[in-house]
Amino acid sequence: MTKNELVKELAVSEKLHLSTAVKAVDGVIRVMKEALARGEEITLRGFGTLSPVQREERNAVHFKTKEPIVVPAHTSVKFKISKELKATLNNGTVD
Repeated sequence: MTKNELVKELAVSEKLHLSTAVKAVDGVIRVMKEALARGEEITLRGFGTLSPVQREERNAVHFKTKEPIVVPAHTSVKFKISKELKATLNNGTVD
């Protein structure tokens, strides 16, 4: 699902004007980006937890050229799925 598809789905399911749904989705994404950039963890009950993690510099091999490369240290985001979402995915039902 793309961001545009998410916006349309939200507008239909919550009976919102499309522009309101766009603002809502954009606002949530902006706030989440800012929180992660500050090093904060985001927990969405029933969905999961997003956590910023520091990755160490490491050696790797370039996929196409097979040349050794160094992947610099960087911040990434880890997602831990909630028990509720995992159960929904495995049972195929949504509450």
